[in-house]
Amino acid sequence: MMTGAPSRMANPEFRGRMGVARQDITPPVGIHSRTWGSARHEVAEGVHRPLLATCLALSDSDGGNELFLITLDALVFWSLGAQQIRNAVQNRFNLRPEQVIFHPSHSHSSPFMDARHLSKPGGDLIGPYLERMPGLCCDLIVAARAAAVSGTLSWAYGRCALAFNRDALDAATGRDICGLNLLESADDTVLVGRAMSDGGKVIATLVNYACHPVSLGGGNRLLSPDYIGSMREVVERETGGAPCLFLHGASGDLTPRRSYEADVAAAEQNGKELGYAAMAALTSLFPPGQRLEYEGIEESGTPLGRWRLHPKQEVATAITARVATARLQLRPMPSRREIEEKLAVATERYEIERLERTMARRIQVGDEDWNSFTFTIWRLGDGFVVSTSAEPYSRFQLELRKRFPDIAIAVLNLSDGTTTYLPRPAAFERDVYQSRIAFYEPKSLELVTAAACDAIATMITSTRHDR
Repeated sequence: MMTGAPSRMANPEFRGRMGVARQDITPPVGIHSRTWGSARHEVAEGVHRPLLATCLALSDSDGGNELFLITLDALVFWSLGAQQIRNAVQNRFNLRPEQVIFHPSHSHSSPFMDARHLSKPGGDLIGPYLERMPGLCCDLIVAARAAAVSGTLSWAYGRCALAFNRDALDAATGRDICGLNLLESADDTVLVGRAMSDGGKVIATLVNYACHPVSLGGGNRLLSPDYIGSMREVVERETGGAPCLFLHGASGDLTPRRSYEADVAAAEQNGKELGYAAMAALTSLFPPGQRLEYEGIEESGTPLGRWRLHPKQEVATAITARVATARLQLRPMPSRREIEEKLAVATERYEIERLERTMARRIQVGDEDWNSFTFTIWRLGDGFVVSTSAEPYSRFQLELRKRFPDIAIAVLNLSDGTTTYLPRPAAFERDVYQSRIAFYEPKSLELVTAAACDAIATMITSTRHDR
C-alpha cells in the first residue's frame, strides 16, 4: 500500500434517540390555489397526491437536548401562519427557537395562503385550514417523541441529474428567462440520511436535493406535492414503508428537467428519477456503527487488496443547535405607497400578481436599510443541517461542502418563513427573476456563506473541547 493512502472508509453518523410521525395536510378541493401569474384558474379542482407533514424527533441517548424537524408539503411556511405555529410549539414544549425547524417543500402546486386571498374564490377555505396547523404541529411532536427509540442516523452523498441551471436566455429575443440553461452545469448532489433503530428497522429516510418543485406550472389545476410525491413513493416502498422526509436544498438557480407543465406525468417522472437516485445512495450505506477497513493483501492470480467491515471504535453522539447571523444591506425597493399606486391602475393578471408579490416582500422586509439575516445550524454527530429562510443559489451548498469535505452537510431552503433569493453576484448583471426580486445587495450570498462556515467551524471546535 502506498504510504499515506487511506485505509478506512466510513459514513458520517449520529447515534442517539429518534422517532417519526406523519399527518395528511392536504387542503380541501375548492381552496384558492392560484400561485402562477400565467394561471387561468382560481381554485384547486382536485388532488394529484396527498400533501403531508412529517416530524423527525432527535435527541441524545438520555432523551435530552431535543431537536425537531417538521417538513411540510407547502409553498412557503410563513403563509401557513408561521408565527402562530412557532409560538404554539415553543410555548407548549418549552423550546428555544433553534430547537425546531419548520421546513416547507416549496411545491408550487400547494396553495399560497396569504391574507390577500381571503376574499377571492376559495378564500373562505383558507382560514379553517390555517386554524388547525398549530395544533397539528404540536400533535406531530407528541407522536414523534412517543415513537423515539435508540438508533443511528447515517449519511451518504450520491448523484442525480434531475436539476438544471435555470438562468437562461430566450434565443429569439435575448430576454432573460427562467428555464433550462443547457450551457451551464448544475449541482447534481443528493444527500441521503437513514435513521435506523438498534433492532435494524428503518425509522425514516431523508432526501436532501436542490431543485425547485416546479414540474407543474400554471396549467395544473390539482393540489400536488410535485415531484416529491413520487420520489417518496419510490423510497418508502424500498425501505419498508418508513416515512421519507424531503429536504429542499439550495435551489435558487435550479429547475427540473421537465418544468412548468400541466400534466402530472411530468411530476411523476421527475420524482422517480430522484427517488431511484436516492435509493442508489441509500443502498451504498454501511450497517450502522461499522466502517470498511483495509486488511492487507490476499494472494491470488494478482495481489488483491482485501477490505472488510469492522465496528467503529466510537460513533458520534454530539447534538447541538445554534442561530447564526449575517448583517445584510437591503437593495432599493418601491415603497408601499408606490406599489399601491401601480396596483390601482394595473389590468393584466400577471402584472397584478407581480405587484402583489412585491408588496408582500416590502411588508416582510420593512423600511430599514439593513437586516440581520438569521439562520439555524444543527450538529448531529458527523453531520450538519444548515437551514436558511431564503433561497440561496446552489453555490451556497457547494462552498459549504467544499470547505468541510469530511462531514455531511444538509442544506435547507425557505425554512421558518421566507425572505428572498440569495443569487450569486453575476446574476445581478442580468435581468433574471431571482436578482430582480432579491432583497439584499449582490455580496449577500458570500456573507451568508462565510457566516455559515464560521458557525460550523466553531461548533466542530466546541465539540472537540467538550470531549
